[in-house]
Amino acid sequence: VETHLAPLLAKNPKEVARHLAALENAELQVSLAYAAASLYFCHLLTQGVDPSDHPIRQELDRIQLYFKKVRTAADEAVEKEASRDRIRVDVDAAKRIVHHFAHAAEASVQRRVEAAAARVEPLPKQVHTANANDAADAPKTPKQTSGEEVKPPIKKAVRKKIKGKARPS
Repeated sequence: VETHLAPLLAKNPKEVARHLAALENAELQVSLAYAAASLYFCHLLTQGVDPSDHPIRQELDRIQLYFKKVRTAADEAVEKEASRDRIRVDVDAAKRIVHHFAHAAEASVQRRVEAAAARVEPLPKQVHTANANDAADAPKTPKQTSGEEVKPPIKKAVRKKIKGKARPS
C-alpha cells in the first residue's frame, strides 16, 4: 500500500490540489478518506475486533455518501457539458423559413389553379325558352351579377391533379 501511495504522499497536498479541478480534488479527498478508513477497518479485522459494532462502520457509510454526492456532481457536470455541445435550433430563423415556404407553396398552388382554370374550356351557353321543363333541366351555373364576369367551374379531375401536385412529397 505504501508503494502505491508514495508518489501521492511525496508531494505537497496544496500543490496537488492546485493542479486539479474542484471536482477532481473532491474525488481525491474522498478517495483518500475511504482508503484510510478501509485500512483501519482491515486492521480491526486482523486484531479480532468485530468492526460491525465499531464506529468505523459509521465512518465508512458516511464516506460512501460523499462518494455518491461526488459521483452525482460529476454526472451533472458531464450532462451540463453535453448540453452545451448539443446543436441548438434558432427558433426565429426556423419560423421565418417555414413562413416563407408556406407563402411560396400557397402562391404556387394559386398559379396552378389559375393556369388550370385558363385551360378549362368554358361551358356552351344554352338558349333559354319559356318552357318550365327546360328551366329544371338547365345546368346550374353561378349567377352573374351586374358587370362581373362569370368564371367557368374547375372540373374535378383538374382539382385532383392540382391538389396532388401541391402536396409536399
